[in-house]
Amino acid sequence: MKIKYYIITLSLLAVSLISCKDDYLNIRNENANISIDKLYSTYSYVQGVLWNTYSYLPDGFASLGMEGATDNAEFTNESSSFQMFNNGTWNQFTNPDNVWASNYAGIRQANLFLQNYNKIDISYLKNGTVTDSTDYWNAKNNVKFMKGEVLFLKAFFYFELVKRYGGVPIINKPMDYADASTWKGIPRNSVDECLRHISLLCDSAAKIIPVDVDTKYTWYDKGRATNGAILALKSRTLLYGASPLFKGQGSTITWADAAKAAYNVIALNKYSLVSGANYADLFGSNSTTQSEYIFMRNYGATNFIEFANFPIVFDKSTGNSITPSQNLVDAFEVVNAGVSIPFDWTNPAHASAPYANRDLRFDASVIYNGSSFSGKTIQTYTGGNSGLPNTNATKTGYYLKKWQNPTIDLVNNTTAIHAWGYFRYAEILLNYAEAMYNAYGESSDPNGYGMTALTAFNFVRARAGVSQLAAGALTQAKIENERRVEFCFEDQRFWDLRRWNKAEAVLGGPLKKIIITNTGTKAVPVYTYEVKNLENRVFLPKMNWYPIPQNEITKTDWKQNTGWE
Repeated sequence: MKIKYYIITLSLLAVSLISCKDDYLNIRNENANISIDKLYSTYSYVQGVLWNTYSYLPDGFASLGMEGATDNAEFTNESSSFQMFNNGTWNQFTNPDNVWASNYAGIRQANLFLQNYNKIDISYLKNGTVTDSTDYWNAKNNVKFMKGEVLFLKAFFYFELVKRYGGVPIINKPMDYADASTWKGIPRNSVDECLRHISLLCDSAAKIIPVDVDTKYTWYDKGRATNGAILALKSRTLLYGASPLFKGQGSTITWADAAKAAYNVIALNKYSLVSGANYADLFGSNSTTQSEYIFMRNYGATNFIEFANFPIVFDKSTGNSITPSQNLVDAFEVVNAGVSIPFDWTNPAHASAPYANRDLRFDASVIYNGSSFSGKTIQTYTGGNSGLPNTNATKTGYYLKKWQNPTIDLVNNTTAIHAWGYFRYAEILLNYAEAMYNAYGESSDPNGYGMTALTAFNFVRARAGVSQLAAGALTQAKIENERRVEFCFEDQRFWDLRRWNKAEAVLGGPLKKIIITNTGTKAVPVYTYEVKNLENRVFLPKMNWYPIPQNEITKTDWKQNTGWE
């Protein structure tokens, strides 16, 4: 039999998974022209294969662009490919977010690992190569945990596909996706089958990776999958499965199922909300130490976010920014004397000082006219230092603050640690609130979880310094707005609107901007504010689901998603 050789390039760029430890996931370019049997029977090589599988996880900061395809933001650069979502020109041939191939590549990598898992050999660690048996027992546990990690990663890749394309083929063999003949005749599974498959993968992974893996096993590096991360993925999956869009595609997952999945994360008692005073730390250079994060990706010391998004008053800012919309700004409540109410332009007090006394998440997320940022006062009014008609100035009247480190010096090219959070505890609480509310109402806890929908919802609000809702006040609309302001620029809005079946109404509407005029002087400014439509956008019902890339349709003869034929 002819021996197949594989050239495995185990490489991650600086923007890939990086650990606090120099040797973890900071993978050097390592070419190994070795047989598949040799690859999987050599412990050190297998670890490299695992790290490479992690590299297929979504590039979180690349998803900032997706926010510009929602009512939360706009691109300053009109040539951004993501603008295709807003003008409706994307299709099965050209999709700015075409992740089909990359996720199936990750699934293939996972399937290869699982197929060859039993070939992993660590016997040399026991047979006298070392005198201390600790290495052997650590390796033995590590190999076991690797299988759980790969099952989790495979589930993650499938979730990324299903939330975009609906039902996709469930493949459990390492097929060659570049070879069309290996795809012929493979059916697409239903949405429900895919959601159940993801859930089962999570269940299997959670049985392998213990709850205390990150505390008991000191060699288990930060950034690897934990039991909490696995349960968080299941929570998000079932929340989607219980939502209207997915129910309309035949999902049999219920709100009760989603509530239980979220509760299972809460019941770990491993995570907590950071204080309101430290909320901005979730998105700063010490984010990796925050108790709220369940699973994250460390990008190391970088500055690409700041170069793109610093207000243009700063030298070297490229102006290639993603800027908050007036639609988003209006979603943050106004707080006075501990009582918060929705912002309202018809309220004279609000309209005369629109940025005063807002929900603390507003200041952590948005740079607005008059903001102090990195030692400068940012002027977004017409003619101001960062306003139009300056080249590359914001078109919305705002700049992004979340994720940016104001200590970075663009001129001197300084850097700071950046990390993207895939899951944090606030999401679990709001997942739980939404699922419990839709399953049992705001105040019922029939399963004895110890927390009602209203209680979970108010935990998140209390941290943000906005008033807690009284009994009888919780609605689905309030849950939706809370998710919007809590998770803006965290790649949630794009998908939430779809799963709620509200994308057509919201994303098909106009995006709004603020025009600020200084009728006073620079020394004593007097501002007037006018909300205007910035961009009319297009969203058709078929856009709730991505079209399958046409080259895949050609290979497989699958039926294209409705409306994209």
